[in-house]
Amino acid sequence: MDTHDDFVTARRSSLIDEFGGGAVVEAAVDRALARCRRRWATLEQTTDVEAHVRDLVAEELERPRRRRFTLYALGALAVVAAVVAVVSLQPTPPAVRTEANRVPVPWFADGELHLADVVVSLPRAGSFAPLDDGVVIEDADGSLLMVDADGAVSDFDAALPDVPAPEVPTPYDVDAPTRLDVTLAPGGEPVHLMEISLSRHEGEIYLRNSETVRRMFLICRDAGCTSMRRVVVAGADVRLR
Repeated sequence: MDTHDDFVTARRSSLIDEFGGGAVVEAAVDRALARCRRRWATLEQTTDVEAHVRDLVAEELERPRRRRFTLYALGALAVVAAVVAVVSLQPTPPAVRTEANRVPVPWFADGELHLADVVVSLPRAGSFAPLDDGVVIEDADGSLLMVDADGAVSDFDAALPDVPAPEVPTPYDVDAPTRLDVTLAPGGEPVHLMEISLSRHEGEIYLRNSETVRRMFLICRDAGCTSMRRVVVAGADVRLR
């Protein structure tokens, strides 16, 4: 029966050559042989020692590759975790629903911005101004956001556009004595935001006596408001800017 040292003397060099030679293979063969030393007597009685040593050498050569794979996997997992963390910290996009605007200009009421085809939930919104088909809106923290026509919200780096109220007369010939604001629609027609304080049927909405304050838009076909369209809207916090 050969001892461990006898086997090392007889087979070490041939094992190194068998696995391709070089410092890496030499180190793997030495580690494999060292792993057999303490159990050598048992191995010779129960195992094909040659095959067992070859398996150990192959395992030692494979170990660095598995270690690299583990490191790559941990690195990839860390990247995924970082991406998930960044995404989770992003603000939730506002709720958007499809609804045609009966008024030809954007307006805001009770935490919702009404655009041409959508309504965007923006409870923290402050001042706003139309820009192209959307609006620039001031958030509660003072930052400016661009709300596109489809309701998508993005940062806005320029200043809030200045939209001064046009110098058009208040349409006093209607039963709505208080004008809260006025602006011009893209087609040039004045849009008056009026306060209603009487009970009546306007714009297909019946106002009961208990509803003492409501808002109504008067959309005029000319500056003098000789003919107009009336749109009554719900909510007390209705504004045009």
